[in-house]
Parts: sequence; C-alpha cells; structure tokens
Amino acid sequence: MPRKKRGLGICILLLSFCSIGSQASSFDCAKAVSFAENTICADASLSSLDETLNSQYIRALDSARDKGKVRLEQREWLRLRDNCRTSKCLNTSLSGRLSVLAGAVTQTGGSSSDGVSKRAAQSPVPGPTVAETPSRLDPESKAPTPIRPPQDSHQAFLSLKIVSLVTGLLLLICVWLHHRGSMTIYHDYTDALFTSLTPILGIGVFWVGNSWLEIPKNYSFIGALLVIGIMSVQVLIQTYRSNGLSVFFLLSLFAKFALLTFYLLTMALLLLSGARNKREARRQRGLAVLATTTLVLLSGWMCRHRQFSSIDDYIAGRT
Repeated sequence: MPRKKRGLGICILLLSFCSIGSQASSFDCAKAVSFAENTICADASLSSLDETLNSQYIRALDSARDKGKVRLEQREWLRLRDNCRTSKCLNTSLSGRLSVLAGAVTQTGGSSSDGVSKRAAQSPVPGPTVAETPSRLDPESKAPTPIRPPQDSHQAFLSLKIVSLVTGLLLLICVWLHHRGSMTIYHDYTDALFTSLTPILGIGVFWVGNSWLEIPKNYSFIGALLVIGIMSVQVLIQTYRSNGLSVFFLLSLFAKFALLTFYLLTMALLLLSGARNKREARRQRGLAVLATTTLVLLSGWMCRHRQFSSIDDYIAGRT
C-alpha cells in the first residue's frame, strides 16, 4: 500500500512538472490562438511578467470601487496587446499595463503594490520593468500618472504598403500613357533635370543655411520653401505646355511627384538606418548609387525628346 501511494505521488509530481510550460497565469497555453498568447507561452520572461501582471490585476480588482471599469480597461488593453507583432512590443505593453495597475492599487490605498514592484524588479525580464519605468507625477496629487502602452505600428505599416502599391500602379499607368503618346511626363532632358533638382536644391538650401551658415532653422526652412516654390512654378508651367489643361496634366504632375517621392524615401531610409560596420556602410553607399542611377536612367528614358534644351528656352517655353 505505501508503495502504491508513493508511486501515485511520483506520477502526480511528474504530471505537474510536465504541465508547467503549458499554462500561463492569465490563460491556458493549450488554447493560445493569437501571436501575443503564443509568444508569451514560448518566452519564459514574458510568461513571468504575465503572471505578475495577472496577480496585480486581481489585487487591483479586489481593491477597486468600480470593478466593472477595471474589467473594461483590462479588455481594452488585451485588444491592444494582441496588436503586437514583436516580443519587444509585448514586453513594453505588459510592463506598461503592470504600471497602470500598480498605480491604481496605490491610489486606492492598497499596500500590495510594493510587493508586486519588488517581484517585477527581481523577475528576469529583459527591457523596462515597473521599477525601471520612469513615472510621470501629477504635481497636485503626487500620484503616478498611468503610462499607456504604445500601440503597435503594424496597422500603420500596412496602410503605407497599400498606399505605396497603389501609387506604384498609377505610376506604371502614367508611364504607359506617356509611351503611347497620350501625355508627356518629361519633354526633354532639361525638363527632367530641372524637375528632379527642385526638391534636392530645396533640401540643400536648408542644410547649407542651417548647418554651414548657422542660420536659424526657421529662416533656413523658409529659404528652402522659396526655392522649391519658385522652381515648382516653372515645372507646373512646363507640364501645362506639354499636356494642356486636361486630366493628363494632373497625371503628369502625379508621375513626377511619385517618382521623386520614391527616390527621396529610399535615400532617407538609407541615411537614417545607420551602418554598424564598414561592410554595411559600403552596402548602403552601393544602394544609394543604384537608386540614383535608376532615377537618372528612368527619367532619361521617359523624356519625349532625347536632347538638352537651353535653360533660357526652357524657361521661356521655346522648347
């Protein structure tokens, strides 16, 4: 009989160890569906933080006067948490919600938030925890203001992808109409060069005025806008001379704007990404040269007349 009890106890102990990784504090990992739930179950640090958050949520619910409001806020936060697509976003969201719940318990006079803060500080969670998160204090109440977790930027990136795809398709249609002769995007090489230099010269004027000549940023920005505005007027005039007042006039302007926008965004991404070593720096320089060469060749191919006209003739409209 003792052997049976001992064997039964060992089986129960083994089953307990086997089920440790399948159960998170706030939900059952076996029923995990979303990316957030699966990531929390797979990451030990996120699972520990989720367990701490669930304990703090129960304490906040017990000490709250309006329990329905706490439950509603928790459901809204869960909806925001499920928008995350990275572990870093989940860590920030969980830590932010834990800070909010700890602040709610503190405002209601509960003393359990100190213990939760210590547990959160001792948990092996990479990134910001409750003890490390800077709190913003209200000067009158001296109580920590809840820090809302940042929303995931997945929806913004999706919208940007859709806009880029639609813009690219319209640009291809404009190029096809130009090739058929229905409209004119660039009249000649001078038109393409003048149009491409419009935003580039504006950016150059701002950089030279603000960085090199140390002119205040506002005045440098105004100077850049003046240069871009004056040159844009000439681009509008030349586009009107080539297409007349029609829908093709608008399509031609759109094609010029879209082509330059894609080029400038590509250069901005290359400059802002930053190189961690010499190999990445060479790669970025190569991509910048490739993007510039592509713009020059594509703009030259789209010119109606393969020649350079005098700048005086271009401005006067004698091309």
